[in-house]
Order: sequence, then structure tokens, then C-alpha cells
Amino acid sequence: MILTTIGVAVFYLSYLVVFFLIYLIWQFDKLSRPVAVFLILACLLFLYARFLEPNIIKIKRQRIKLDKKGIKPFKIAVLADLHIGLFTKSWFLKRVIKKVNKLKPDFILILGDFVWHLPENKIKDKFSCLKDLPVPALAILGNHDCGARREKDVSEELKKVLINYGLKVIDNKIGEIKISPPRAAARVTAKAGQAGSRFHKFNIVAGKGQGIRIIGLSDIETRQPDYNLIKNISENGINIVLTHNPDAVYEFPSYDVDLVVCGHTHGGQVRIYPFYKYAYRYIARLKYDFDKGRRDFKGTKVFITTGVGLGGLPFRFLMPPVIDVLEIE
Repeated sequence: MILTTIGVAVFYLSYLVVFFLIYLIWQFDKLSRPVAVFLILACLLFLYARFLEPNIIKIKRQRIKLDKKGIKPFKIAVLADLHIGLFTKSWFLKRVIKKVNKLKPDFILILGDFVWHLPENKIKDKFSCLKDLPVPALAILGNHDCGARREKDVSEELKKVLINYGLKVIDNKIGEIKISPPRAAARVTAKAGQAGSRFHKFNIVAGKGQGIRIIGLSDIETRQPDYNLIKNISENGINIVLTHNPDAVYEFPSYDVDLVVCGHTHGGQVRIYPFYKYAYRYIARLKYDFDKGRRDFKGTKVFITTGVGLGGLPFRFLMPPVIDVLEIE
């Protein structure tokens, strides 16, 4: 809560830096030249990290070759850590969704932390743009969605809203996607599972296609992930595990899955050595050393996205918001 209070104070008081910068430029000839230059540069750096970089949305492509024969290439758009609420606003989410739609992925994975201190009664309105997603989107929830660190647990309302907007929430559930060419002719059909079932099918184009199992695990900090879902994985098809916190990878009972996709770390959010290591280790409360990008762990491919939103402090530096595109082959 202390960090949140500091973050909110910085969020609003940061506008004063603009006026201080104007004052420095105005009084430049009356100030010590080295001091004035240093303060101006410091102000510009602060304003960049506070106002500019958090709004620069990057697209990063990662080609991942799975150790399986006969795979037909497909494309996944990955989002995480939207953190709509105190710092990240719904207009920013609309920009993100527009960019995702232009990428024309086969399907979308959203890895939790949809909210950060967002009132429950505003969830429906703030996430309305998600209904514009043209392809299947599968999601899990994150620690901030589920009431971590004395925040309000909004998971039930959030799940209801996400499902209403067409997303498939697979916390401790398995989803199956089938992709059949051609992509341009793809249409979405959904086969609803039985009430309470952990297994659901979401098909792209009816008929035969490449089977992809998406195994969603609940957040390790606020819930109990059902690791039994990744036992006895079938060798047929492709198996992808979603977990919000990459620490969960260390708890897997087996590593026969093809790919694990995670979020949560923000890559430290301010990528200045050694600050970012403390940020994801102590602020994000990670026990282990996953922070961002592609890793290989016990023979399994792990990918950690650095997310798009802001949490803790209202800055991003050398770590802009990212939509990751995983090109699987």
C-alpha cells in the first residue's frame, strides 16, 4: 500500500515537473550552466519515462520452433498486465486492441492482471473494447484481479464481463483450439462445455484442423493452480500452458508441454541495472530469475511477456508497452 500511495502521489505531482522545466529554461542565463543543464536533462528524462514511453506500444515478434513434426505455422498475439485503473486508462486499452486486430493473429492469449485498483462497477465499461476482438481470445486472471496485497477481489465480476464480451476464461481449465486454413476464411465457433467442466473447445473453422490445447493455471499468489492439468499430456497436437506468474513453472509436475507463456514481471518496468532486478524480485515478489523473453527450462520453452500497463509507479523506461507476437512453427 505504501508503494501505491507513493505511485499515486508521483502520478499527479509529476505535472509540476513541466512547470519546473519551463522555469529552468526561462531562468537559464541566471543559473549555473552545469546545474541548469543537469536539471533540464533530468526533467526531460523524468517526463519521457512518465508521459512518453508508457504510451509507446511496441510490437515484438518471436519465432518459436517446436520440437514436433508436421506443425502448420500459426500466430499468437500475447497480452498481459493491462492494469486498467489508477494509471492505465481505457483509451490506452482501445489503442492496444486496434493494434492487435491489425496483426491478424490466429488467436489471442491474455495472461492476467486486467485491473489495478479499478472499482468493480467500472469494469464493464472500461473493458467494452474487448468485444471488438475478431479472433478467439483465451484468458487467465492475475494476482491483482484476485485481491492480492489487500486489494479488492474483483475476479467474479471480471470473469462475468470477460465472458460476456466473448473471451474464454480458463483459470484451471483446458481450452482447445483448432486452426484450419485458409486463415482469411476463418470463422469462430464455440462449443460450450458442461457447467463446472474444466474442458472447453473453441474452434476456428469447423472440420479437421491442427489441435492446440491451451492449459490455463490459476494465479500462484492468490489461488491454487491445478498442476494436475499438465500431467499425462498427450503427444498428439500442441500443448501450451498459461500462467500469470512465471514462478509457477518451478512447481510443474512434468515438463512435457511444448510452450509456457507467462506475464507478471513487467521486465522490471524501469529497466535500469540493478533497479529492475529489485523491482521484479521484491515488488513483483518473484522467487526465481525469470524476468522477460524466451527461456529454456528443463527442456520446455518458456516465454515471459513484459506487458503493456503500469503498476506500482507510473513509469516505464527502456521497457515500453509490448504486444508480443509468437510465430509458432
